[in-house]
Amino acid sequence: MTIPRFRPRTLRWRVILLVGGFLLLLLTTATVATVARFHVSDVGSRVREVLRPAQIATAGLGRAYVDMETGERGFQLTRDPEFLKPYDSGREAAAAARDRLGQLLGDDPGSVAILADIDAAGEAWRTRVAEPGIALAGRGGAVTNEPSTALFDTLRTRLGSLENHVNALVAAGLASSSGASTTANVTTAVCVGLALVLGLVAAFLVRRSLVVPLDRLVSQVREVSGGELHREVEASGPGELAELGTAVEAMRVRILSETEQVAASAHRIARLEETDRIARSLGDTAIRRLYGITLDLQSAAARFPRSGPVMATAITGIDRTISALRTSVYGSAPAGTPATLRAQVSEVVGELETTRGAAPGLLFTGHLSAEPPVDVVAELVQVLRELLHAATVPGGGAEEAELALADAAITLRVVAAGRPGVREALAGVREGVVVRVGPDRVTAEWRRPLPGSGPPGKPVHPSPPAPPDAPRR
Repeated sequence: MTIPRFRPRTLRWRVILLVGGFLLLLLTTATVATVARFHVSDVGSRVREVLRPAQIATAGLGRAYVDMETGERGFQLTRDPEFLKPYDSGREAAAAARDRLGQLLGDDPGSVAILADIDAAGEAWRTRVAEPGIALAGRGGAVTNEPSTALFDTLRTRLGSLENHVNALVAAGLASSSGASTTANVTTAVCVGLALVLGLVAAFLVRRSLVVPLDRLVSQVREVSGGELHREVEASGPGELAELGTAVEAMRVRILSETEQVAASAHRIARLEETDRIARSLGDTAIRRLYGITLDLQSAAARFPRSGPVMATAITGIDRTISALRTSVYGSAPAGTPATLRAQVSEVVGELETTRGAAPGLLFTGHLSAEPPVDVVAELVQVLRELLHAATVPGGGAEEAELALADAAITLRVVAAGRPGVREALAGVREGVVVRVGPDRVTAEWRRPLPGSGPPGKPVHPSPPAPPDAPRR
């Protein structure tokens, strides 16, 4: 089974691991040093406050028993009560020293056991040798020293054991304190060494994982920003730098694509502009020629009145062709721009042709380039529509519509076949329509003055000028 190895891929994790390592070393050093300091302090306090006084009390207990033994022997030899003073004072000193040792060493089982043995040996010597010997010497009897020596030697041995045990406790405490200090020093030295090694490793990793990839990325970005858009940006290094490199590469590709699209668009625009220029040139030529044809037809209609209806129909078709060609070449008129009078009249006639399949001839006379006010044009178009629809009866209909533009008025004439009911229908369109009845034709005339109109020939939407000798439509 293969154990997966954890390798930090991102710069964030690498920084976290390095900082975590430094913090771990710092925490270890601080913990060991703190524990060692507390241990040394505790041991020092115990030695200073417990073991050193215990050594003094142990020595005082030994001197007290020696004073007791000296006073007991002197009284037995001299029978002088003065020699009992050391015995009595030694007994008090031994009791005080024993109480002191019990207080100091009461938490140490070994010391408590040795003190119990000392108490037993001292009690045996005092009750079996010292006090009987003093009583016997006080009565004048002879006292033997052999039991006294043996029991006191036992007491002296146990006192020596207590002294050695207390000394051993002091030595162990000092050794423990020294060991804790040594451990703290060694741990601190090891942590400092590891911190130095970790710092060197961190410097190497930062250079290898951050500085080198970042310098390479900056160099590539500078080349791209300098205009080398075909220079590929490599995504390498930690996760963050790799994502940044990927984003920069995507931006470079998008800029390159958009640049190519802009170049292609500029090329297409140039071609469209050239095509539009050619189309406008051809359109202008075609429109001028169509206008010339219209004027020729108008002139022929004036010379040959019988061909007037046919010529008017042809002229109307040419007008629509010119309008469609103008729209194709120059585009539709901007929104809100009113259509010209000729265009609106042609549109009404075209509607009639769409609905009935036939349309009357359309004739324009007078100042063809003049444009009446918008309200006059709207009223004229409405009257024209009403007259054309009124003349539409079974077997008949409007045959000709003439629009005459003069200096002070605009006149509309609609000529229809003299079918029954046509006169009444035309007369009932609106007030101001004058109806005249001929042998086989009915003519409806509507006239509208032009107050405040401009001088003749002043165009709003000019048309191409006609030749001087050609009649006006």
